[in-house]
Amino acid sequence: MDTSTTARTSVGSTPSSVRISNLALVLRAVLGSSRPVSRADVASQLGMTRSTVSRLVDELVAGRFLAEGLPVSGPRGRPGVPLAAAAHGLASLGMEVNADRIAAMVVDLSGAVLATRAVEIDVIGAGPVAALGVLQEQALAVLGSLPDGARIVGAHLAIPALVDRAGAVVLRAPNLGWDGVEPAHHLEELLNGRDWDFRVSNDVDCSALTLLHDAPLHVRDRGSFIYVTGEVGIGSSVVIDGQQMTGRHGWASELGHVCVVSEGGLPCGCGATGCLETVAGLHGLLERSATSSIEAMQCALNDSDPRALDTIAAAARALGRALGAALNLLDLEQVVLGGHLGTLSPWLLPDLRTELSVRVLWSPYEEIDIATVGQDPTRTALGAAYAALGPVVSNPGRFIDRDR
Repeated sequence: MDTSTTARTSVGSTPSSVRISNLALVLRAVLGSSRPVSRADVASQLGMTRSTVSRLVDELVAGRFLAEGLPVSGPRGRPGVPLAAAAHGLASLGMEVNADRIAAMVVDLSGAVLATRAVEIDVIGAGPVAALGVLQEQALAVLGSLPDGARIVGAHLAIPALVDRAGAVVLRAPNLGWDGVEPAHHLEELLNGRDWDFRVSNDVDCSALTLLHDAPLHVRDRGSFIYVTGEVGIGSSVVIDGQQMTGRHGWASELGHVCVVSEGGLPCGCGATGCLETVAGLHGLLERSATSSIEAMQCALNDSDPRALDTIAAAARALGRALGAALNLLDLEQVVLGGHLGTLSPWLLPDLRTELSVRVLWSPYEEIDIATVGQDPTRTALGAAYAALGPVVSNPGRFIDRDR
């Protein structure tokens, strides 16, 4: 059955709205496939007529969303022409500002990184105006090095903060002190005169997108999990059945500010005391272990330094308390540790598993799956670029029609 016909006859739909919906369906069918697909394959998968799919593919090729490869002979019939994301076609700008680094990169619809730049900087000491000035310089340099034909269709900035629902204002940024900052006001040279959307999002939500996707539309089958990563603080993102749980305002999954020390807890940058971040965040770990860096702490742990061992054990127990509550509440399949938590996982995991086995109600019946991801300073900017492509792939007709 031709789904375009079905949509056209449904209540409230028009030929224009059906076309817009079907363009998105076809684009997702091509870019979300794990193998090359032809127009005939897409028609069969979506239940559309071949003529309908051909018209839609022609629009997506003309709009530089898709490109056609060389014909491939099949067992019978005419050779199929494989479809793929257009190389160096539509792309997005992903940016990150964190406590100790600034990064910018451009990614196209295939997931290829076309250009990237990163710089280490004391963002907290620099303050928002100077730090965003550096970000603007990095982003403009990236845009200036793009291959011919690449076109930016969106930009996203990832920042360790709660952001308003419109993606414009930083509401709470305990580790940066940027409360009330509107980044767009300090990126005028980058943003003015551009015909693409710009949003600000939480850094860990962006980072988690790289665990869900191998490319902007190619989804990994990871099920339901909580991703917990350590930068300066502790960030987290919850994914349920392949969808991020963002909450009513987009502020969900702040595991780092769950109270794990009820009495005598240290003050946290958020204003509370006893938060997980004060025990398992980078500053807390280094201060308690009397080490100067995560590498120095690893050396101390390898040398069985008592203070370092006590510090990591306390962090593992605290992390287990917070994660135990999350697993009991949400019944997730997996815990994924990143950042310095992933780096320190060889020492964290034994006590963490012990704590979870006591606190998670269903642990006697099913093993708690804990995975780690390596340190990748580009992960968050990459996720921000994926996020910026979201509106493009959900409504390609908007961009095609705008260019006409």
